[in-house]
Amino acid sequence: GLKEVSDNIAHDLKTPLTRLRNRLEAALADPDDTDGHRRALEAAIEDSDGLIRTFDALLMIARVEAGSSVAAAVPVDLATIAREVGDLWEPVAEDDGVALAVEAAGPVIVSGVRELLAQALSNLVDNALKYGRAEGRPATVTIRVETIGGRAVLSVADNGPGVPEADRARVLDRFTRLEASRSAPGSGLGLALVAAVARHHGGEIELADAAPGLNVVLRLPLAA
Repeated sequence: GLKEVSDNIAHDLKTPLTRLRNRLEAALADPDDTDGHRRALEAAIEDSDGLIRTFDALLMIARVEAGSSVAAAVPVDLATIAREVGDLWEPVAEDDGVALAVEAAGPVIVSGVRELLAQALSNLVDNALKYGRAEGRPATVTIRVETIGGRAVLSVADNGPGVPEADRARVLDRFTRLEASRSAPGSGLGLALVAAVARHHGGEIELADAAPGLNVVLRLPLAA
């Protein structure tokens, strides 16, 4: 597993680092192009921010999986988190022309780390907004919190093209990006972090067919 992650890091980070170097080298080729230098520096800062976000995500996954530097579990209401994350992402969804809905009457109490659960849900909503749209129908994203079979269930569903069943297991791995998503920004770490958070809370993640679209489901134990 360590070898595979190392190979993926080397492969996926080599391209942005090479692009960063080439931009700076091209800017140096014309010492009198002040405007070109400024554009190159702005692009270099943007590339560097993307690399930093990638390493931050890797470090967070590692900490969660190791159980280190993680706050103690406390009773947390998933319905409240869902509504807060929905409020946070609603302006972004509106700008993108996506109808974002939250179905979370609550309370649904689990024992967990609020920040990690909110981050995991934000990753799911971010993915749904980026990739969960299809030609010919208005895009929708639904955050849902409910209790089923004595377990807390948190899900994010879209009505986009979905993920082929054969690919659903591997998209949870670090740096996995399907061909259809490579044109959009991202590092392929969002779902890996969600899966790590689910395992840390004694739960599991499932990618299911939303007919149409993708439904990502987290099942977590209810608090005692």
